[in-house]
Amino acid sequence: MAGRVKRHMEEIKGELNLVPYMDIVVNLILFLMLSSTGFLQFGVVNVSAPALGGSSSDDTPKEEPLNLTIGISPKGLYLAGSGGVLPAPGTATEPTIPKTGDDYDYAALTKKLVEIKTTFHNETKVIIQGDPKIPYETVIKVMDAARQDGPNILFPDVLLSPGFV
Repeated sequence: MAGRVKRHMEEIKGELNLVPYMDIVVNLILFLMLSSTGFLQFGVVNVSAPALGGSSSDDTPKEEPLNLTIGISPKGLYLAGSGGVLPAPGTATEPTIPKTGDDYDYAALTKKLVEIKTTFHNETKVIIQGDPKIPYETVIKVMDAARQDGPNILFPDVLLSPGFV
């Protein structure tokens, strides 16, 4: 009889199976992670890198592209196109739109881009170049200023280019 009690006690002392509890915890974590994305808001801006150009097979003469470029430097914003850099009023070496205090003048940028858009109304592309030390928020604000002026769409096709000299 003592042998039966000993064997019965060994069966009771068996190991605890943690696998079902681990499954529940893993499923609970996954559920919480997937359900938490409803609280986050993501903004998406479509941009692309400039493509290497090749010759087209059309023989029809096309309008020369503007190649509008906005250069972001610590001194201000430089605007350039196929014809060259737009100079600042009164000087050729200063940025087209100098900084106002410690911040960039985004309203002046939008105003200048509206002037350019009235001349080149079919143009939709703008290339944004930035100095490596320029904060990300500044690049986004320049993109916003270049894409639209209130309800008017200016240059919706934004291309990002590395470096600015």
